[in-house]
Amino acid sequence: EQMAWHEEKRHEDEYNIGQPAPLNRRLSSAEVTTQALFGARLSEAMQELLELIPSAKEAPIRGVEQKMAWPTFFEPRILACGVDGQVAAFTPRGFGAIATLKDGAAAEAFKLSGLNQAGPLVGASWGRHLNGDEGLLLVSKVGALFSCPGARPAASAIWACGPASARGLPHALPVAEGARLQAAVAALLNGALHAAVVLEDQPDLIALFVQEADSWLPLGELRMPHGGSKRASLSFMGNDLLVSTGKGHMIRHNLLDGTVVASAFHDLAQRSEEFAWQAACGFEGQDTRVAHLSLRKVSSMSPSMLGWQTSIVSMDVAASAKPAFFS
Repeated sequence: EQMAWHEEKRHEDEYNIGQPAPLNRRLSSAEVTTQALFGARLSEAMQELLELIPSAKEAPIRGVEQKMAWPTFFEPRILACGVDGQVAAFTPRGFGAIATLKDGAAAEAFKLSGLNQAGPLVGASWGRHLNGDEGLLLVSKVGALFSCPGARPAASAIWACGPASARGLPHALPVAEGARLQAAVAALLNGALHAAVVLEDQPDLIALFVQEADSWLPLGELRMPHGGSKRASLSFMGNDLLVSTGKGHMIRHNLLDGTVVASAFHDLAQRSEEFAWQAACGFEGQDTRVAHLSLRKVSSMSPSMLGWQTSIVSMDVAASAKPAFFS
């Protein structure tokens, strides 16, 4: 009945999509004015859109691959940045290495203990806990939180970890039972615990949370660049969320208003056949410096025998008035 009502009210000179318009119908003055106004607005909108799209000739930022020595049989997927240019890289099962990010540095191996029931890890942050101690805050694939308090361990030593609830933090992130995380991070920002998560079954969406009065509250949602990536990572960088993708792109979102304050890709990211990009993180007290973990393909005994070598690229990802955007 509703469709019939619309048909009865149809004017004789109207036409449907897919049918040609009457060639002899002249536009009224009101229609001319409306179309002119629409055309002007469309032109303005298109110009604003074009200004947001980076030029095809825009040069990538320069990335510096640090010449460092890493343990053998070491293919880390997770990276956490500390103070004084230190980085901690480790595997989802808790074998790691710490080094100062500079040429000629030798990474010192360590092991995380107390994670037998944690399952694989998907994210980490390195900073202060509620009581002021330095340490790692780890997130497992099912959203459980683990704390590794204290200073970095000595070479080949053990970094003792345990449930974060023993340190006055929540035992888990606000994810449903049975959910599995693709990427996540949790850290104290301005005295409040913040978290960002990406679910395996929603790889294109980043959910943000903040803990207030012993409860997790939603802070907002962001779209993951490129529709999501299995090697995407999340990291807090000051008051920004740093998102990196498996294609070597990085985007900084301001947590106060959600705006994109910086986005970039480095020149080495274009060599995707050589580098498998993993996690990225920013350094405390350094507003622009970022470390990007990768596994670099290398040949051993012969070209047919390939392996992976740990590599970290450093670069500056500074805020921009008109950041590029990778959809």
